[in-house]
Amino acid sequence: MSSLRVNSFHDFVPPSTSEQSYDDSALEGVAANFKLLLKLIQDHKDACNKGSTDGLRMLRVATMMTILDNVRTRFQKCQSFGDKRSLKSKLRRCYTDIKLTSNVPKDKKQHEPMMDEKERLKSQLNASLVARKSLEVMCSSLGKEKEIMAAELSKNVHELNEMEDLINELREQNECLVERLHGCCIEQKDRNYNRNGGKQRNVALQDRNRALSEQLLRSLDGYQSMKRKWKNAYEDNTAIRSTLEEIGAKIKSGFNRIHRLSEQIASENMSLVDVQEEIVELEHTFESFEMLVAKHGQMECVKLKREINGDKSSVLA
Repeated sequence: MSSLRVNSFHDFVPPSTSEQSYDDSALEGVAANFKLLLKLIQDHKDACNKGSTDGLRMLRVATMMTILDNVRTRFQKCQSFGDKRSLKSKLRRCYTDIKLTSNVPKDKKQHEPMMDEKERLKSQLNASLVARKSLEVMCSSLGKEKEIMAAELSKNVHELNEMEDLINELREQNECLVERLHGCCIEQKDRNYNRNGGKQRNVALQDRNRALSEQLLRSLDGYQSMKRKWKNAYEDNTAIRSTLEEIGAKIKSGFNRIHRLSEQIASENMSLVDVQEEIVELEHTFESFEMLVAKHGQMECVKLKREINGDKSSVLA
C-alpha cells in the first residue's frame, strides 16, 4: 500500500518549467497595454489642461476602460488557472486514495504517462488559446489606437487646413496693405511735388503781381496826368469855343450891318460903284475869316480827341 502511495506521489509534484510556461502566456501584451494606457492617460491629462472639448475625450476614456477590463480579465484568468491546478492536484490525490481502497490494479503506472501527456497537451492548448485571445485583444487595442491616431491625424489635418486658410487670408490682407502703402507713398510724393511746385508758382505769381502792381501805379500816374491834361484842354477848348462864338456873333452882326448898309445905299439910288465893290470885298474877307475861324475850331477839337485817345491807350497798356 505504501508502494501505491509512493507511486501516486507524482501527482503532487509541481510541474516542470515547460508545463508552467503557460502561466505567463495570459500576461503577454500586458506591458504594451499598460504603455498604451499610460499614453492615453497623458493625452487625456494634456487635453484637460488645455481645456479642449473635442470628441476624442470620451473615446480615450472608453479605450482606457477597455484596456483596464482586458488586464483585469487576464489577471483573473491567471488566478483561476492556478486554482484549477491546485484543484486537479487535490482531485488526483483523492482519486489515488479511492483507487487504494478499491484495490487498483498494478498496471496503473502505465496509464499515468498517458494522463500526464494528455494534461500537458491540454495545458498547451489552453496556453495557445490564451495567447490567441491575448493577441486578439492586442490587435483590437492596436486597432483602437490606430483609430485614435487616425482621428488625431484628421484633426491635425483639419487644423493645418484652417491654418493654411488663415495664412492665405493674412497674405491677401498683407498684399492689400502693401498696395495701400505704395499708393500712400505715391500720394505723399505727389503732395510734396505739388507743394514744391506750388511754392515756385507762388513765387512766380508774386513776381508777376509785383510787376503788375508797379505797372498799375505807373498807369494810375499816367491816368492822373492825362486827366489833368484833359481838364486843361477841356478848359482851353471851352474858352476857345466861347471866343469863337463871340467872334461868330460879332461877324454876324457885322454882316447884318453890311446888309443894311447895302440896302440903304440901294434904296437911295446912290451910284457909288467903288463903295459897293469895297463892300463886296469886305464881305468876301469876312466870309473867309469865318471859314478860317470854323476851320480852326474843328482842328482844335480833333487835336484834343487825339490826345485823349493816346492817353487812354497808354493807360490800357
